[in-house]
Amino acid sequence: MEERFEELAALHALGMLEGDEKRTLDGVVLRDRALKDLCAELEDAAAHLAGAVTPLAPPSALKGRVRAQIRSRRKGGAVAYSSGGSGFWAFTGWAAAAAFAASSAWLWMERERTRTQLVSAVSELAVAEKVRETLREGFKKQIAALNGEIASLQKRDALAQMRIATLQSSVDAYKQGVAVVVWDSEKHQGVLKLEKMPPVEAGKDYQLWVVDPKQPVPVDAGIVRVDGEGFAKVDFKPVTDVTDASKFALSVEKEGGVPKGEGPIVLIGP
Repeated sequence: MEERFEELAALHALGMLEGDEKRTLDGVVLRDRALKDLCAELEDAAAHLAGAVTPLAPPSALKGRVRAQIRSRRKGGAVAYSSGGSGFWAFTGWAAAAAFAASSAWLWMERERTRTQLVSAVSELAVAEKVRETLREGFKKQIAALNGEIASLQKRDALAQMRIATLQSSVDAYKQGVAVVVWDSEKHQGVLKLEKMPPVEAGKDYQLWVVDPKQPVPVDAGIVRVDGEGFAKVDFKPVTDVTDASKFALSVEKEGGVPKGEGPIVLIGP
């Protein structure tokens, strides 16, 4: 039997024979009984081997490796193959072992490649998570800084809307008194604080006025009652809107207040 046909039979048993080589082997098998028996026994050995391992598609280079191994084996000396002969089974076992070794090596390389890819993917994921955490912390700091700037601007704007006025008196009885007005021009309201103010006589009240150049007369801002120590702190809002609170004045009016000033002004802003 020609060595060429023995090689084709081994490749056929491993499912690696195709095209013209397969057609050549099929034609010779029809007229060569020994080759037919060899093909059958090799196929049977390959079937036993296939049952012992998980089927996988062999790499394209495996066919060349098997052929090279067979030829290398041949160079070491011819082996006679006959049906049932020990030489045949030696070759069959060797071919199966060669195929299994080649497949195992391929599987090992595939496993290593997959493991390397997995390690790389995990590493890339860890780096991406670290970058994302860094960005998140950066965004938090930026948001905190922006909120601080907004609060500062709001506070500055609020202060810009505030006006503080100190009222003074030319009347000796009220010169010891202290009167401070904090006016919010945006909300059109304010706070009055009085200290060391002398008590008014019975049937009288202090009354606060807002002087607006656009108004014909001072605008009523409400009555103010001090305690026994001459102290008072009140929130006030003029009865009509004031566009320009240029001055504030405090007068002594009849109890309960009046819509239009009648009594003496005891304190007035600069």
